[in-house]
Amino acid sequence: RAGPAPGPLSTSGEGAFEVPLKMNTIPHSRTTRQFFYEDIGESLLRSVQSGNHSRMRLLLEIPETNASNDVFRVGTLLEAIRVMAGKLTQDGKRVRICVQGSMGRGVFQGLPLQLSGFRKLLDLMDWQEEVAPFVEFGAVGPEECCDEDDIFIIVCPQNIVGASLIPKLEGMCEAAGKRPVILLNPKLVDIPSSGGLMQVAGRKERIEFAESFEEVYHFRLLYKKPYFHPIYGALRYSEGHGQQWEVYK
Repeated sequence: RAGPAPGPLSTSGEGAFEVPLKMNTIPHSRTTRQFFYEDIGESLLRSVQSGNHSRMRLLLEIPETNASNDVFRVGTLLEAIRVMAGKLTQDGKRVRICVQGSMGRGVFQGLPLQLSGFRKLLDLMDWQEEVAPFVEFGAVGPEECCDEDDIFIIVCPQNIVGASLIPKLEGMCEAAGKRPVILLNPKLVDIPSSGGLMQVAGRKERIEFAESFEEVYHFRLLYKKPYFHPIYGALRYSEGHGQQWEVYK
């Protein structure tokens, strides 16, 4: 069911979740943004506390966090990450937020546009005094894993033309061991490139690795593609709240 943008999110009982209306109104209201920050943050916290998975992925695809949309707002994604990290550090856990660096070689070296400047913005953000001591930043790779880190959040990991992120991600997961590795809005599909990169060879293994991350949160709006208007509904899954897929019209 859908309803107006509510106040603080409550998912303690059946039917407590209501999808805010007018999601195509840009920019989103502060109340709407906070609604989704709390939803994804609480879902992640419960999944980590359950201890059922060490490899997790989350998808939050509202207009302002959908990189395929021309109204993508990096600030909304940063604020969501801040809320998620704040909830995970409540019991003293140390969180490392990782953003992939430039990949490729020579003139083909590059970074997805969505992540351009993202790492610098993390440094410039206003982190709460009680959260800042428990949050560190880094890139993607086994060398980024430190013994004092408890949880790793990897922001929007994705392949690019001419380079695959999978080898670095595999190495990082091995170095992390049983510590939680969380992918936020991943796009690990193959982008076939020259030189035999991301072609048929090894595709099965790459797909299996990407699918080894358990989906613990999923929210996206439903459209009649290729258009982003009107919104027909929403699809939601939260392992921390009911563990069932929900379709809202």
